[in-house]
Amino acid sequence: MQVYKYFDIGTAKPDSLIRKEIPHHLIDVVEPFEIFNAALYKEMAEDAIDYICSHERLPIIVGGTGLYVRAALYGLFEVPGDGSLRQVLKNDFKMDPLKSYETLKKVDPAYAMKISFRDGIRVIRALEVFYLTGNSMSEWANIHGFKETHYRVYTIGLNKPRNILYEKINHRVDQMLERGWLEEVKNLIARYPEDLKPFSSIGYREILLYFKGAIGYEDMVKDIKKFTRNYAKRQITWFIREKNTVWYEYPEVRDKIVSDVAGFLNTWN
Repeated sequence: MQVYKYFDIGTAKPDSLIRKEIPHHLIDVVEPFEIFNAALYKEMAEDAIDYICSHERLPIIVGGTGLYVRAALYGLFEVPGDGSLRQVLKNDFKMDPLKSYETLKKVDPAYAMKISFRDGIRVIRALEVFYLTGNSMSEWANIHGFKETHYRVYTIGLNKPRNILYEKINHRVDQMLERGWLEEVKNLIARYPEDLKPFSSIGYREILLYFKGAIGYEDMVKDIKKFTRNYAKRQITWFIREKNTVWYEYPEVRDKIVSDVAGFLNTWN
């Protein structure tokens, strides 16, 4: 979600001072109404990596969106699509999101467990792929295999005891609200329609419900924290399954991370 302009506080974008000191790429690269997906990210990430390397600097891919990281490192597989079918599935999802998700669980339980039932884009796409091809999204991924990365990489996972992680998540949500997250959303809905993709992300959708009077302020805060914790669990599950990830307790073993990365870089010489 950091690719979208103006959605700043709720996506935890690095502030201007950090970005001035350390160049960041692929932040604020599309308007809120523009289409963005993993395929576009892959193209832009490759361009950024080439640019950074051409200046004899080390590119560091940082993120929690596992599919996008995988796309940058291993590429994507092409599966067919059908606009008419997709529209039918969109209508079904709007009518009953849980029913669509339950259907996905029947045809592709492995993929369904990786995503939220609220993630309409992925639920609809996975059902579309299954109905068109007879193969689930998980089966397509297995066929592709993501076997070879395009780069030599050292993959780091940062670990924390679950209770400490959840405390940090709860505290971060409080900080975002203190920084004016509600005001940011007010300004955004004055400029853009609420059905744009970034409004469906965690936090923004709950704030919209609060503004509409569908939930109270306390419930809004609880929901944002709960859904963020749930997302963190899915992130951990995803990255545990990724190839060759080395896990560290951070910041406790920061020096070891630096040492291990330096050792990896020395193998280039």
